[in-house]
Amino acid sequence: MAEERAAPEALTGGPGKRGTARGAATPRRDLAARRAALAAVPLFKPLAGAEIDQILGHTALQLRPRGAQILRKGDPGSGMIVILQGAARVSAVAADGREVGYAVLGAGEILGEISLLDGAERSADVAAIEDCVLLIVERAGFLGLIRKSPDLCLKLMGELCRRLRRSNLALESLTLLDLPGRIGRLLLGLPQIAGPAGSRVTIRLSQSDLATLAGGSREKINRQLRLWEKEGVIARDRGHIVILRPERLEGRS
Repeated sequence: MAEERAAPEALTGGPGKRGTARGAATPRRDLAARRAALAAVPLFKPLAGAEIDQILGHTALQLRPRGAQILRKGDPGSGMIVILQGAARVSAVAADGREVGYAVLGAGEILGEISLLDGAERSADVAAIEDCVLLIVERAGFLGLIRKSPDLCLKLMGELCRRLRRSNLALESLTLLDLPGRIGRLLLGLPQIAGPAGSRVTIRLSQSDLATLAGGSREKINRQLRLWEKEGVIARDRGHIVILRPERLEGRS
């Protein structure tokens, strides 16, 4: 049960290598793998090969294991992050100490685009919920490219609008939906991979992650999942949730 992706060592220059590595300093075949991975990101699809290479000249590659902190709210905003592989949870801590989940982002999505544009501090916490391969895009180099590429500018504006809509949807879920409705909407919106017989399989999430994102206790989340499992709506497989009857979840959300 795994997506077909480039192996992490193809992107990082070797197995087990951690930390950062400059795109310009990689061997030719590793650079080609990174170029292909970046070109597959929806935000960068309008760009020509030379423009992709220009971005790579202002990037650093990082690996973050599952559970590691990627961004902290309040940190300086020095650039944007592209998730090449893995998934990350976006959240913030409320005034009463509760962690409020905003979204789960998967491969091909971006982090820190707001700080990229305004240079202000990070607006949320981001943690890896799967082992992640990340491409860090420096602010100065990317802003120069935006000035030259109207298509890229429009794509970035579209991404910001999509994030705003997602935030509005999350707020609507918390205020208008009951807990089963919030869980159903969350499961349908998670990054997914194709499962057997046309089923949809979510990325692996802990009960703590589900509770943070759905705004409920772990006990209530688990009770609802067990009920749906009994009714044949979902199945659970080693931390993944297999969505067998999405129409039932859509009816709740």
